[in-house]
Amino acid sequence: MTGDDGTQDGVAGESSDDDADEVENVIDQINELNVEQKLDDLGAGFDEVPVREETFELSPADYAEVFTATNSTGYDGNSVVFVTRDGETLPDLSSNIPEQAAGDTRDRVLMVLGRGADLWALPGGGEKQEYESMQGTTLRRVNEQTGIRCTIDGVDEVVHRKYYPNTDAEGSVHTIDVYFTAEYANGSLDVEESELVGAAWFAEPPERMTDGARRLWENFLDARDRVDELPDEGGADGE
Repeated sequence: MTGDDGTQDGVAGESSDDDADEVENVIDQINELNVEQKLDDLGAGFDEVPVREETFELSPADYAEVFTATNSTGYDGNSVVFVTRDGETLPDLSSNIPEQAAGDTRDRVLMVLGRGADLWALPGGGEKQEYESMQGTTLRRVNEQTGIRCTIDGVDEVVHRKYYPNTDAEGSVHTIDVYFTAEYANGSLDVEESELVGAAWFAEPPERMTDGARRLWENFLDARDRVDELPDEGGADGE
């Protein structure tokens, strides 16, 4: 039967829906492949890459929102870094600073406070440039944000999030958050004020910070508090 628009009733609508589903499935596959490639690249670059998976079943409306956000921006991952600085290698004190301050040789951690934020966070994040690895993006963004250059030495954790619709419909959206660890290389704080309110080297954790930063701080403090109990390098028997 011919409809008012000259098409066969039911045929045009069904074809359009099928086409939309096919396009969405292709986008899903590209998204998943991109995330898998990032995970493979990290595995090739580091000895250990701990991955924690989180799965979410969303309502059709919430899933559509996540799908649209990732599709429109191309976003599928974020990376930040826990940068430490050896307190024994801090510059000599200025004559304006009390001498007793020289005794504070605790290691420091670089933290940033974003514009409009009220929680201290780890530096990094931002859009990946073409042909840039996640490590490369992180190093570049830290320097852009804070003026600090660092050397990445490991991956503390990767959080791989998988989003599915809680219906019979097929599809999924994948994202990853990568937490690198790094050591200070050179540079002094020079805050990018278009992005940050401030940046600082903390010897003790700030009271208000992101959950990801808090977890890495706990690991850092645990290791620092135990350092005097660790055996000398090579072991007690001299091996």
